[in-house]
Amino acid sequence: MKRIEKIIFMGTPEFSVPTLKKLLQDRRKPQLVITQPDRKRGRGQKLSQSPVKEFALEHDLEVYQPHSVNTLSSLEKIQAFEPDLIVTAAFGKILKNKILSIPKYGCINLHPSLLPKYRGPSPINWALFHGDSVTGTTVFYMNSKMDAGDIILQGRLSIQHDDNFITLSKKLSEKGANDIVEAISLIEQGKDSPVPQNDRYATYSHLITRKNRQIKWHQTADEINNQIRGLAPQPGAFSYLKEKEIKILKATPTYREHSSVGRIVEIEKQEGFLVSTGYRLLLVREIKPQGKPAMSAYAYSLGVKILHERFKDKLKTGW
Repeated sequence: MKRIEKIIFMGTPEFSVPTLKKLLQDRRKPQLVITQPDRKRGRGQKLSQSPVKEFALEHDLEVYQPHSVNTLSSLEKIQAFEPDLIVTAAFGKILKNKILSIPKYGCINLHPSLLPKYRGPSPINWALFHGDSVTGTTVFYMNSKMDAGDIILQGRLSIQHDDNFITLSKKLSEKGANDIVEAISLIEQGKDSPVPQNDRYATYSHLITRKNRQIKWHQTADEINNQIRGLAPQPGAFSYLKEKEIKILKATPTYREHSSVGRIVEIEKQEGFLVSTGYRLLLVREIKPQGKPAMSAYAYSLGVKILHERFKDKLKTGW
């Protein structure tokens, strides 16, 4: 049986951390951790490290942060380690063939969908947008096409009605971490048996844009709720009320109906407020007003007169 000892890990956001942690627990300490450069974040625009970099430094792992992983200097850096395997999980950059061909046993990637469904950068968001009841993880050999390589293993995961982007991401990242370690073991035993993807069934999850985030009240309560879940708590689905942007972080579709789309028709004590949609009322439970912290929708209704006000798709000015 072959033994994979020299591993390079690539990842950036919080989603990647459980995989790196699991590699360490399985005594597969990466020789090198590659993550994206520090970024300016927040109102103060302070330079901050990626979650992967923070974890790696806490565990005395060597960190490399190239502005482009496909440059000659990055290529030479990776080649110098003579890796058996490159493991990626939400690294955020496409690897070109020159890098993919370096490791002895190839490059494997963790993707949070049941490929070929939801290839691309936002599979968790889009599974929630579409109201899917099942999603999963895929570990596959990387090739020159995005998320199109041969599959080593997959695992299914049920989506709960109260899951949002954060909760589902956490579940998939933890499940995927175990899947990566299992995939490595299969490769070592020669039992990986990679299966080609059927491109006929491939779908693509596009990057999240401001357009994806803006609520269209003519849609159904279920559709709007799925949009809210897919974006909560960050970056958040939003609309405009009293000429100010409000993010809606939590809601519940109801079976009640009303004809005035986008209007707040009732305040429910301790629960929130009811907004009419293209089909049935949506109970808004948690919001984030512009320039303020998140709060319960009911608490907001106590401080601001909103009954019979109407949410708008856009502001009157600046459009």
